[in-house]
Formats: sequence, C-alpha cells, structure tokens
Amino acid sequence: MLEPWILLATFISSLAIGLLFIAWPALLTSQEHMERDLGARQATHTRPTPRVGGIGIVLAIILGCFYYSDQLESDLLFSLAAGLVVFWVGLREDIHRNVSPRARLLAAFVSAALAIALTRTVVPDLGLFPGILVQWIFPAIAITLLWSAGTCHALNLIDGLNGLSSIYTMSAAAGFFVIAGYTGDVDIQIVAGLLISAMLGFFVLNWPFGRIFLGDAGAYGIGHILAWLGIILIARNPSMAGMAILLLLFWPVCDTFFSIVRRRVTRKATDQPDRLHFHHLAVRALPLLKKRSRRGQFDNPVATILLVPFLCVPIFTGVVLWERPIAATFALAAYLVLFAIGYVGAMRYFTSHRCRKPGRFVPLSLSRKTEGRQNSPLSGTYTQDGENYDVLIFRDNPAVYWTLHAKAAGTGALILYGKFRNDVTAYEHFLRDAEGTSAA
Repeated sequence: MLEPWILLATFISSLAIGLLFIAWPALLTSQEHMERDLGARQATHTRPTPRVGGIGIVLAIILGCFYYSDQLESDLLFSLAAGLVVFWVGLREDIHRNVSPRARLLAAFVSAALAIALTRTVVPDLGLFPGILVQWIFPAIAITLLWSAGTCHALNLIDGLNGLSSIYTMSAAAGFFVIAGYTGDVDIQIVAGLLISAMLGFFVLNWPFGRIFLGDAGAYGIGHILAWLGIILIARNPSMAGMAILLLLFWPVCDTFFSIVRRRVTRKATDQPDRLHFHHLAVRALPLLKKRSRRGQFDNPVATILLVPFLCVPIFTGVVLWERPIAATFALAAYLVLFAIGYVGAMRYFTSHRCRKPGRFVPLSLSRKTEGRQNSPLSGTYTQDGENYDVLIFRDNPAVYWTLHAKAAGTGALILYGKFRNDVTAYEHFLRDAEGTSAA
C-alpha cells in the first residue's frame, strides 16, 4: 500500500517543479506567448503566467509508479503509459502554441486507441445489461474511445479558474481510491493516491493567486489517467455500476456536453473557446450579486470555492452507489436535469442583468502619442455598461504588425492582447471580444 514518505515525495516533487517554472517562467514558455494568453477569449487571468504545471504533476506520478512498479498490474501500467502521447502533444501546444484543438483531440483518441491495443481492455458494460457490450466488440471499442478522449478534452475545458481542475481531480481520484478499496484493486488505489498528492503540490501554487497553470499537457494527461482508472475498474469488476463511475466524471463531461449543444444551437464552431462555461458564469456572477461595476481581484478563486459542492456531490453519490447501477442511472439523470436548469437559469440571469443588446462603444479620450511609436486614431478609452477600457493600438514602425493592448481602466489589468495586419482589424477584434462578453 501507499507509504506516507512516498506521498510526501510526490507532493514535494510536483511543488518543486512548479516553483522552478514560476521562478524562471521563460524556461519553456516565451514571454510573448504568455502575454498573448491574456487576450484569449476564455482567459480570466490578468498577468502573464506559465502554463506548464502539468509537467510537475505527471513527472511526480511517474516517479511514484516506478517505485510501486512491482505492485501495478500490466493493464493499468500500459494504459497510463499510452497517455504520454496526448501529454506530449499538449506540451507542444503549451510551449510552441502551434497545435490546433482538433489535433489535440485526435491525440487523445490516439492515446485511447493505444491503451486499448496494449491492454486489450474495453468498457464491458455500464452495469445495466451485464456483458452486453462484449458481444459486440466494435460498439465497445467506440464507447471506450469516446470515454477516454472525451474525459481528456472535458478536463481541459473546465480548467478555467484557479484551483478548479485541481479540486475536481483530487475529489475524483479520492472517489476512485475509495471504490478501489471496496473492490480490492490496490494498484488503482496507489495511482489514485499518487495523483492526489501530485495534484496537491500544484494546487498550492495555482490557488488562489494562479502563479502557474495546468496547461494542455496537464489537463489532457490527467484526464487520460482519470478515464482509465474508471475503465480498468469496470473491466476488472463487471458487477459494479458503470454509471457510478460516470458520476465521478460528471462535472467536466456534462459541462463539455452542454458546450457542444450550446455551440451547435448558436451555429458556432465547436472547437473554438468561449467564456460561457459554467465556471465562467460563476465568476461573472459575483460582481453582479455584490452590485459592483467590475470584477474583483479574488472573484476567480472565490468562484472556485462556490463550485466545490457542485463538483463533489456527484462524486460522493457515485461512491455511495458503486454497486447499484439502477440507482446510479437515476442519480446521473437527475444531476443532468439539475445542471441544465442551473445553466439556463444562470444565462437568463445574465441576460436580464446585463445589456440585452451590446451597447455602442463611445471613445472618451484618445491616447497620447509616444515618441517613436505610431498610435492608431482608434486608440482611446471606451465605455460600455459602466465599464471603461483603455485601448491602445500601435506599431513601432511601418514594417511591423499593429499591436492591440486593451486594459481595464482603473485597475490596469490587461484583458486583451494581439498582433494584427492593420489597426482596423485590431479594433474590430476588440469590439467582437467585448460584445461577446456583454452578450453573456
């Protein structure tokens, strides 16, 4: 079983590697890339931050697995090793920013397919009709691929607030630890314990101040681990309730499912990020509830704490109902309905408390011209719904692209950054981003 000093070593390893990247953020990630992240549509942070925290977590888990290698069954070891494919692709995106969302999702499917090939393991059933999927191998493979790749992608999508993905991952891993204790799968308990310890080392750096982010490598890699802890558990224990395992994965998978539906309904690309996930709505709700004109410094970490019950209650339910497939199915359906009601209610709340139609941005003052720099006449201070934005569009010489800097007036927090071929394109990009935020 797990030894306390190994858990401590895993925690310290993850923490130390994270501190290394905080102390030298340009070790793997360029300053320009970190500044561009501030302008991403889904971004909620306000300062350049390295997003390679997943490296420390995964390396710490690998070290722990080496120590316990004689206690880990081959199916679990091979399934985890297959996740290195999607981890590597995610890491390339974190460092070079040149991997598309579709390529990352494809990598998640490749890792899933590799895990199936190495372990010869698929989801046998969900506990409702014992052995039914084994009779038709292709549906079983398809469900396993979707289960694995979908969980990877889902964990990446909920990684939007300080500490949110960390708390969810530790809670889900704790759920797997408890269920594996019931079934006697000691090796799954070991990996779940290592995951909790390594994630805790990252959590103390990520929450509340967000000194480092998980990144695509961390999100996809950890999503793969969680997915295969569940798949291996079900495959080894056909009598357990597969629906209960889905309850442990409920929050990220459900949020992703509603994101796909929302984007289909609004005819937007399903692979493009936005700021309409449930956690984005939660962080925006705090200024409205407190009747503030703009977001506060601690709204991000506070919103994470407010979401903890929503993350943990389905996990607790899955642990309680691990041997009761019918009850777990009804519980899963009930949580889906509650999630839908909560999301629709939140959207209606924003519609009634924000402007129904995006207001026209009116320039209040123009930026002064800096020596040696060409400022666009579109630069200035703009206002909408009582919120002011200092927008600077400039270029250092006619041979380079125009740079867009949009800051929250008063706080100076950078909310949008980018480089564009001309100043009009930069200005239109700022308007689209601001109007998209208002429409929420």
